[in-house]
Amino acid sequence: MKILFVTNIPVPYRIDFYNELGKKVDLTVVFEAKGAADQGIKFNYNFDEIKNFKAIFLSDGNIKENKINWTIFKAIKGNYDKIVLTSYSYMTEMALLIYFKFKRVPYYLSSDGGIIKYKEQKLRKWYKTFLISGAKGYFSPSDMSDKYLEYYGAKKNVIYRYPFTSYKKKNQIEEIITDIEKEKIKTKLNIKEKYLVLGVGQFIYRKGWDLLLNAMEGISDEVALCLIGGKPTEEYKRIVAEKKLQHVYFMDFMKSEELSEYYKAADLFVLPTREDIWGLVINEAMNYGLPVITTTACVAGQELVQQEENGYLVDSEDLHIITELNCYIKKIIFSKGIREQLSNASLRAIKKYSIENMACSYHEHLREDN
Repeated sequence: MKILFVTNIPVPYRIDFYNELGKKVDLTVVFEAKGAADQGIKFNYNFDEIKNFKAIFLSDGNIKENKINWTIFKAIKGNYDKIVLTSYSYMTEMALLIYFKFKRVPYYLSSDGGIIKYKEQKLRKWYKTFLISGAKGYFSPSDMSDKYLEYYGAKKNVIYRYPFTSYKKKNQIEEIITDIEKEKIKTKLNIKEKYLVLGVGQFIYRKGWDLLLNAMEGISDEVALCLIGGKPTEEYKRIVAEKKLQHVYFMDFMKSEELSEYYKAADLFVLPTREDIWGLVINEAMNYGLPVITTTACVAGQELVQQEENGYLVDSEDLHIITELNCYIKKIIFSKGIREQLSNASLRAIKKYSIENMACSYHEHLREDN
């Protein structure tokens, strides 16, 4: 089976995914560009890792979201059994999608998640419906994403589920890390507090770190909060000063190997996001057996976090969200029994979410759909 994927940039976990899928099919992937200067995230690109698929780059530079790269139409020429598009918001892929619609070329649309905007302008909704509807099939990672696709015109019977993740099976731990081992790693990382609450993600308003910082007020001096994702904003510094938080540490982006040590050392993971169409850090935290607190505005949270089983979901629009975060943090941190129960449940729930299983899911659906 000869498959064509069209996507934006070669994010590392995507290269892993295409390598796995390339073991099963004759795969060509067209990337819009090799980099993305304005995304605020530092990826560790290693193009030598491209092994099991043919990669075509429309540009050696950074992607231009609002400009059409017309070479896309030359790059996709060939005879393919199935074509998969991964985005409709970038101008180049949008132009290709519209071209396929008018030429009646069957294609699939792959989604990493989505949140319905009920209050959006009618014209904008019409245009999104025009772009999303009409695909031969859709790949969706969650119930929320299914509803999103249906809302914008996708037919329910051609929406296929897949386990969205960024981790290979070899990166998933088999058993939760013991308190003794966590203590050793904390010492290695120069974390002097007994417990560690971890948050990972860009330091932007949408991620809700201001909410978490406020929620740390009054929590024991035995608890450290480590936020990894950039340089602290003036607002974060102000909250720390006003609340007299003595055990908050801000850290820049890290390579995955270094970041994994913080996941291993942590006792709890919190993502207080105001909106995340998925949130792969939830997968990452669960892969290390961490209890998770996140919000109802996190699609990964809705799909992977079961209330009181492996963590807690709080309402992102609740006026009392800071109080709720504070209560759940203390409940988990100061009860070893609850913490271990949630940790074990996280490991069980995340097992099927591997790059290998993601590739198998795509392969099965593409092979069976004729």
